[in-house]
Amino acid sequence: PLLLVDIFDQLPVGDYVVQVNDRRIPQGFYRGIGIADVAGTLRIVDKLDKLPETAVRELLIANGCTTEQADQCLDLAAIRTSDLGFVDAVRALGVADPLLDAGLDSLAAVVSAGMAHAPGRVVADLKLARGLDYYTGTVYEVRLVGFESWGAVAGGGRYDSLASDGKVTYPGVGISVGLTRLL
Repeated sequence: PLLLVDIFDQLPVGDYVVQVNDRRIPQGFYRGIGIADVAGTLRIVDKLDKLPETAVRELLIANGCTTEQADQCLDLAAIRTSDLGFVDAVRALGVADPLLDAGLDSLAAVVSAGMAHAPGRVVADLKLARGLDYYTGTVYEVRLVGFESWGAVAGGGRYDSLASDGKVTYPGVGISVGLTRLL
């Protein structure tokens, strides 16, 4: 995310934010509330930028969530802060899971670095999931302030199993900048 800040500070794009999340947060949260289809739930919640909350809620219920679980998913997705307040907000939801804890610790480190090096630019946004299943940790997207309806102009995340030579599996982190969308 800080590399994205360095890149976008050099571009004449106006105000922007780098939204960050850690996929282990929603995965652990969903496990903690008893959702069976965690991957499917992630893909549905990731649609919140494209669909109204009521439509996402209906999709969650159609995917097997109870009404209460759907509401809990949306409560988690509503958390957005530019400081470490997201940790307390998630804890206040009363869900416990080791994967959730690992994700919160990791995202807190990312947001702390953002606060130190790019205040206000790096924002914890817990609706961000990046719907692709190969992301395993931190995910991020850049949005232009005032042009959020355009969608992300850059994004990426961590992949624990990016490549393998048959003996060793290699992790990686990727970033993609949408030059066409920016132009």
